[in-house]
Amino acid sequence: MTTGFGRMRTRLMQHLRRNRGRYAGGIAAGVIATSAGVVGGHVMGHHKTPPPATATGGTVPAGSEGAGPATGGGHCGVERWDVKTGTDAAAQNVTLDVVQPTTVAAMDGLSAPSSPTARVQPTETTEFQIKATMSGFKQEGDSDYHIVITDGRKTMIVEIPSPNCVSTLSPFRSRIVQARAAFDSRFTASPQFQTVSIPVTVTGIGFFDKIHGQTGVAPNGVELHPVLDIAF
Repeated sequence: MTTGFGRMRTRLMQHLRRNRGRYAGGIAAGVIATSAGVVGGHVMGHHKTPPPATATGGTVPAGSEGAGPATGGGHCGVERWDVKTGTDAAAQNVTLDVVQPTTVAAMDGLSAPSSPTARVQPTETTEFQIKATMSGFKQEGDSDYHIVITDGRKTMIVEIPSPNCVSTLSPFRSRIVQARAAFDSRFTASPQFQTVSIPVTVTGIGFFDKIHGQTGVAPNGVELHPVLDIAF
């Protein structure tokens, strides 16, 4: 039995020596292919990098907050995203171009609804305009520009979504694009909060957000979201 195994081992070793070049090439090719799969998408066929989201119609991909990829970096939001960006059925009820002047204090004094899902009237169907001071800003993980405004005593948040995360079906999209460009012409937002003190006039749609420790959040979670115009 031992002699038989010995002869088999000898033949196998001779075969491997005769075909060394062919086996080496196959192994090298396998290593190259595997490496390409890892670089191109983590591991080929597993955990591949997801394709970027587009704004060609409909809503952005679903998932957890900040989980949907946005073209140009960052991610798109999810929670009440249709209301935030105007792709909900009730967006047609928003009175656009009839601007209601208001103040930070007045907005902070509104009664907040309890865990809303659909658009809340009249706040979320009204276009407001506020003159205040911009005290800081940053780019959120969902690609929004998170901007804090103040009247010197009270604060609230206004947000400009990334146009890449806003459907072309939204009646707000063209003005969101313009507002984002106006901001970009003066400032460069990054994930790090930047403190400033600049007079600003902001126009946008009222929105009640969940309070989760946001910088500058109003006591009732009210925001202007989306911002449709911003002037410095």
